[in-house]
Amino acid sequence: MSKRFLLPGLLFVVTIVVIAIVRTDRLAVTVVTATRDTLSVTIPAEGRTRPRERFMVAAPISGRLTRLDLEEGQRVQEGELLARLYAAPQDPRIVASARAEVSAAEARHREAESVLREVEVQARQARREVERRRPLAEMGAITAERMEQAELAAEVAEERLQAAEASVASAQAALDSARARLVGAESADETGSAVDVLAPVTGRVLQVPDESARIVPAGTPLVVLADIGGLEVVMDILSEDAVRVEPGNDIVISTWGGEGPLTGTVRNVTLVGYTKISALGVEEQRVDVIGDLRDAPPSLGTGYRVSGDIVVWRGSDVLSVPTSALFRVGQQWQLFVDEGGRARARTVIVGQRNENAAEILDGVTEGEQVVVFPPDAIEDGVSIRPQPASG
Repeated sequence: MSKRFLLPGLLFVVTIVVIAIVRTDRLAVTVVTATRDTLSVTIPAEGRTRPRERFMVAAPISGRLTRLDLEEGQRVQEGELLARLYAAPQDPRIVASARAEVSAAEARHREAESVLREVEVQARQARREVERRRPLAEMGAITAERMEQAELAAEVAEERLQAAEASVASAQAALDSARARLVGAESADETGSAVDVLAPVTGRVLQVPDESARIVPAGTPLVVLADIGGLEVVMDILSEDAVRVEPGNDIVISTWGGEGPLTGTVRNVTLVGYTKISALGVEEQRVDVIGDLRDAPPSLGTGYRVSGDIVVWRGSDVLSVPTSALFRVGQQWQLFVDEGGRARARTVIVGQRNENAAEILDGVTEGEQVVVFPPDAIEDGVSIRPQPASG
């Protein structure tokens, strides 16, 4: 081989070797493109379902309750008969005492009315006496003193009339009270009058505390109903996260036992926190967030455990990068971008962010390649061999 062809061949080989060495010296990094997309900031939460409207139906009076023919989960219509109450049998001595009180009250009422009739006659007589004496007093036929005595007697009679009327009213009230105590005191059976307990709403029976026939006092819980209009969810979150949640925020239930996510809306954030022990045994201050579920499936009942996220911020057309590209330098956020095969450190202004992506307000433009999971060896100006992120 002549020297004319040997020298170019050696130069070509040396060039290939140098290029290989240079490429080998470049730092391999993974890059992604800064793009505009929709970004959401969420707070993870767990909770349970419960009826949006819950009704505790209680006994309106004390009495004997018939057996409740209701089952949990059963649907009832508004106005449907739930239970029936009969006046509870009383001790005969109590009944006799109540009747005696009524008799005594009736006697006092008759006595008061008799006194009233007598006082009314006296008051009319006193008024007529004043009318007869007034012309005589004007003519001087009787003294002013006798006229004053007649007027005073009329005033006294009027006062006695008012007192007698008040006594009749008091006796009537005492009679009404005694008669009211007698109502229900007498023994009753199923042939007597009964009080029907009706469903206040169309709903589902959640609980029947005791279906047995028994004597119950007024106010005893009989049936717990839930309005079938919808379910709500109660989710507890950390108190420092609760300050970012507002009514109207979206709720996405990802884990509930069925297929696909469920959605809802925050209705209320409670203002009273409480202490809860985490799975790691750490005391945490938690706050309840109450939300309404949309289109809850019939298979989802009350008291079911659910988990998901509360969306506290959502933006569209947001310039974002993976959070794995960001790192702190003092009080500032920085990242590395690929500029012609060299890593360049950039200070950026970060807006909203979640665990996967962050909003970039300044420092990076759309389409630039940013380094994710920057290795320890990377620094500003170092030569890099960028590789696109998989997936």
